[in-house]
Amino acid sequence: MIVSLIAVLLLIAAVAAMTQSTPKTESVSVSSASDVLFLDDFSPRRYAPMLRLATRIDRRYLASVRGEELARCYRKIQRGLLREYLRDAAKDFHRLYSIANARCLRAGSDPGDISMELFDQQLAFILLIWGIEARLLLDCLLPFALNPQPLIQSIEGFARMTRELSPPRPGYQAV
Repeated sequence: MIVSLIAVLLLIAAVAAMTQSTPKTESVSVSSASDVLFLDDFSPRRYAPMLRLATRIDRRYLASVRGEELARCYRKIQRGLLREYLRDAAKDFHRLYSIANARCLRAGSDPGDISMELFDQQLAFILLIWGIEARLLLDCLLPFALNPQPLIQSIEGFARMTRELSPPRPGYQAV
């Protein structure tokens, strides 16, 4: 009962967050050059350290060698670093979403319901972030397994989709 209530509240908050963060037509970035540079430089590999930070191996080792107090302190630092990575991931996802949304708005039609796919991807990403945040919040009380791999895969898949939607770079060819 409580779990279903929490799930409903999370979905309501997700919809509210998406409606507030969805870029308006007039605020869509006209500068596609910076978008292309961002897409070229973006790599989800920057989030690989999250995988190590999410494990409890280091904490267990510290607890056995140096004591439980130092292990708790170290885990607190790990949670803080994971939250920073989550914030960065959310910023990058929002930038990718803005680029993909701008491309859809510039297109005359919506082949294959791309706008619905963008919405689905955004909702799934928000739920992944919230799931990780909830586990981090409850980490000191209940030991939950924390796996950021689905989040990293989500960003990677969305970046690939955004690259496919983005207009190709203008190329210069020698005549």
